[in-house]
This record gives sequence, C-alpha cells and structure tokens, in this order.
Amino acid sequence: MDGTSAIQAGIAREIALGFRQAVKRLFDLAFASVFLTFSLPVFMVVAVLIKTTSRGPVFFRQERIGYRGRKFRIWKFRTMRADDGEKEHKAYVESLLSGPEDAGQADRVERYVEYLNRRITRIGRFLRASSLDELPQIFNILTGEMSLVGPRPHPTYEVESYKKWYHRRLQVKPGLTGWSKLNLRFTPDNYEEAILHDLWYVDHWSLLLDFRILIMTVPFVLSMKDAT
Repeated sequence: MDGTSAIQAGIAREIALGFRQAVKRLFDLAFASVFLTFSLPVFMVVAVLIKTTSRGPVFFRQERIGYRGRKFRIWKFRTMRADDGEKEHKAYVESLLSGPEDAGQADRVERYVEYLNRRITRIGRFLRASSLDELPQIFNILTGEMSLVGPRPHPTYEVESYKKWYHRRLQVKPGLTGWSKLNLRFTPDNYEEAILHDLWYVDHWSLLLDFRILIMTVPFVLSMKDAT
C-alpha cells in the first residue's frame, strides 16, 4: 500500500469511527431520555427512603475521570453516612495500587471492608446490591460525560495512582455498565483483571458489543449482584 492509499484508508477508518460514535451518542440520548421519564417514580421512592433512614443529602457527588482524562462530577444516590469522607478510601486505593508485593495488603483490605460495613446505611446496602445507586448517572449520560456502556469511571485520586498501562481504558467514555462489571465480581484481589477486561472492551468496541452488554446487564441487575 503506497502513502496515498494509506492516508485514504486512515481517513476512511476515522469517518467510520466517527459515524459509530455518533450513532452511540444518539442511542445514549434516546435511551436515557425515555428511561429517565419512566424511572421518575423510582427516583422519588429512593429519595424518600434515603432521607427518612439517614441524615444528609439524597445524592452523592464526586469528581471522576472520564474520556481522555476529562474530569466530571458523577451523580449517585448516597449509600454511606453523610459524615463519611474520602480520606480512608483514598488511602486504601493508594495502598491497593502500590503493588501486590506489599505484605500488609491483606490486612488493609480486611480493615477497609470493615470500614465500609460500618459506614454504609441500611438502604445503601440494598441500593448497592441492586445497582440502583447508579441510577442518577442518567444525568451524566444526558450531558455527554458518560455513555450507557463503557469502563466504570474512577475517582481522580485513583487515576493518579494508575500504572502507566491502565490509562488506555480512558480512550472511551466511561459507562453505566461495562464488560468488566459483567464478567467478574470486583474485589481488591482482581483489580488488574478488571483493568484487562476494560482494555479488551477498548480494543473490541462496536455497536453490536454495546448491545450485547446491555442485554447481559438485565439479568445481572435482577440477580442483585453487588455493584462495584
């Protein structure tokens, strides 16, 4: 293939990619708009349950890293006590990503699980198990910060602790559901396995794969698996 043909092939690939991304965005907008309309009663019920069972706001907002490293604030239903801060989670993530050779890793994981169990609210435990805590991310999809399907967005301080090769997961928009979320139950021991699933999605992304993941998400949510 000569230089001109290579350039033309490259342009054709970019046009095809742009078309698929435009279709994906239109589908995100259409689905999120319809879904938000029908889910408003659920929003109201969950909001009442959160306000009547614990003090604090209904929603949790946190800075996350999205497509190509862009920062945005994610929407979630609050599942933790309102006086809970990010300090312990940040320290835990930094220790988790420091490397498997760290002899104190198992103890820190156990302490962090105990910390979560102390801080999570009664309704919060149900919201996480049912993935309903993620429902407000429909707003992030409508504003274009997220997509229906993609790697889960991580907090800023977590991305700052990434190994270099993790960053390739940021080449697509983060999603409400994704390949790694469906293929393994995330634990501290399989963090890199989850990253590898995300990178597989980046390398194999297509509209058909997105549709397959959305179909797979329905039984996943109904099974009440713990959200990650």
